[in-house]
Amino acid sequence: MDKVIRRIPHVLSLTNQNFTRRIEWRSWLSSKSIPANKSLLFKPDGKDNYISDKDDPFTLLLNNLTQKKIHANNRVPTASLDEPLKSCTTQLMGKQFSRHDFYNQFIEFIEKQDTDFKSEECNNLIENLSTTLHLLSDEQLIKIIDCLSIIPGNSSLTLKLDEECCKRSTKWDKNIYFKAAWTFLQLKTSNRPLHLQKKIVLEFAQEVQQMTPQELVKYLVILKQFRKFPKTVNKIHIENRLSKVLDSLSIEDLGLVCSAFFECNEAIKNLELVGRLVERLLIGASSTDDKTVGSMLKLFRRSSSDPGHYAKQVLDIQPMLCNLVPNWNLKVLIQLAAVCSSLLFYHPVTIELVTQKFLICMKEARLKDLERLSMVIAMSTYHSPSIDLFWEALGKEFAGKERQNEIYQYPHSFISLTNYAVVANHYSEQLLRIALSPDFVIHSKSYAEKFSYQSTKRELLNIDCSLGIERPEYCGPRLSPIDAKAFEKLYRKPLPNMDDPSLLNSHDAFLVSLLNTVKDILGENSPASLVYLQPHFTTPDIVFSLDGYKVNKSFTLSKDNCGVQRCVLVGGSRNMFSRFSDQPMGPLRMKVRQLQCMGWNVIVIPWNEFFNASKRDRLAHHTDAPNDFSAHSYYTEATAEYITETVEYYTEAPKFFSTTYCSPFLSPTASFIIVLMLMCDLLMARLIIW
Repeated sequence: MDKVIRRIPHVLSLTNQNFTRRIEWRSWLSSKSIPANKSLLFKPDGKDNYISDKDDPFTLLLNNLTQKKIHANNRVPTASLDEPLKSCTTQLMGKQFSRHDFYNQFIEFIEKQDTDFKSEECNNLIENLSTTLHLLSDEQLIKIIDCLSIIPGNSSLTLKLDEECCKRSTKWDKNIYFKAAWTFLQLKTSNRPLHLQKKIVLEFAQEVQQMTPQELVKYLVILKQFRKFPKTVNKIHIENRLSKVLDSLSIEDLGLVCSAFFECNEAIKNLELVGRLVERLLIGASSTDDKTVGSMLKLFRRSSSDPGHYAKQVLDIQPMLCNLVPNWNLKVLIQLAAVCSSLLFYHPVTIELVTQKFLICMKEARLKDLERLSMVIAMSTYHSPSIDLFWEALGKEFAGKERQNEIYQYPHSFISLTNYAVVANHYSEQLLRIALSPDFVIHSKSYAEKFSYQSTKRELLNIDCSLGIERPEYCGPRLSPIDAKAFEKLYRKPLPNMDDPSLLNSHDAFLVSLLNTVKDILGENSPASLVYLQPHFTTPDIVFSLDGYKVNKSFTLSKDNCGVQRCVLVGGSRNMFSRFSDQPMGPLRMKVRQLQCMGWNVIVIPWNEFFNASKRDRLAHHTDAPNDFSAHSYYTEATAEYITETVEYYTEAPKFFSTTYCSPFLSPTASFIIVLMLMCDLLMARLIIW
């Protein structure tokens, strides 16, 4: 064959081994005429009167290019042969790869034992495979996606697979669509959803009510990647469909559904559905995994945030599942202990068992978990030797160097933990010295501003002020006066008044109404007024005097000064009392305790008791002997007996006292006695003057 090579541009169509490839490049052919070259290119099957394989112009071309034996007059620099040329020549004239070769090699490489995924061979396979994705079948694409779960650092191929799947998705049926999106989900390469997952969520948003049970589960798990429900997704439709297929789903599937709702920051509004989910958990909790139980408990807590609107079955969770505490890990136990916290319900047995488990596994517990358990203990009214041991163990745990990195990584959690210990009247010097050290305060303020943890400054102020009231002997680091003043100013608001009722929240309106009631009894010119007695509390209290003197808010009583009778009415809002108990919770209990320590006579007025009573009951007064209640038919015999015993007790032993719920204040030295009665059984509040 003539070795003179001529350079001609055209598009070659090579038919060989029953497949066609088109190559757009400047090729080199023999110096034969164009018709002769065409006859060489289109060699019919079964005929032998054509050039043999060894004289094939493409073989000659490859050899000439490799050996650089090209005619001097027609030489072209090697640099002009770009990467597509090299790739195509390799495929056409090298080993004659079929479209399955790279795919098969990739699968074989993945399935080999001791595969080095960082090797050059693996990188070349992935690179070559990326260029032929469009030639693969749908099942082969999904197989490759599945294999990527064991290959580290596969983001480039993942994105190309995602792009290819999006192109094909318009022709896919629902089964292939869900299969591909679900396989992508198993990769867990990123918290951000891929384009295919976005497409499936948006395109099937209006078909939720026609989905099968398993399709609904997969759809919600894919939706979880968004971290919120898109506007096109109707949550009511999802809840309705879930109600219909609930009995067809396993407890594990329900755990995935609950996790999707929780991660998207959504609650289930359908209380009947919440109740049915709770019932399924109560039945299957002993036989399912910890992750499923934890996911369901999280959603139950979020779906029960309103104490007046919740599924009644939620209150059965702790009593019925507390016997499984030894079987579960600490993350699940935290969810169990706090599942009813928004409903103001704390189960003593559950708290005790969870606390004991944490005492055993204290080293394994995360700071965040310890903070949450501290919150449950501080807010509840439960106390036991295990609780005391827990607070002591916390001080020892965080005094060591092992926890220092975690403390500085999550300063808001550590400050909250220390604050809950103070609320529970446990002052651990180890915790206090860390929380109030100057460098940690600076770090905490910076962290709070960066991540919008506004409660951090309020908790620091609460810790510092509580130390001054209840632990004046403490000599460790304290909050600087500048920071203390700045934090107080940040959270302090003007005293509530009735000039503009629309600006009052429910608690402020309660305090104003309570103040007006006290003035109606003591007289309009009485010294009763709203006063901020403690800088770390954002709600004022009503103070008044029984001896006619005006109360000075800066006046601090002492236990030796029994001639001065100063009283404070503390308004207990609706979320300050535990359910099924007449005891004040956490912050309210601390407030009463600290006011009592300051020398004030404290009377707590529950919000619901006050507003459930009529005005006549609030202003009820009696002029006869204190132990004669027959004139008032609305007093029960039990109430009369209680008041009589209280009068006798405080008459025999005059002293300062505080009411934790409804104990009346009686002063033997005052010109009259005020009995403020808030009855649990009668749900009425009475203010009686003798």
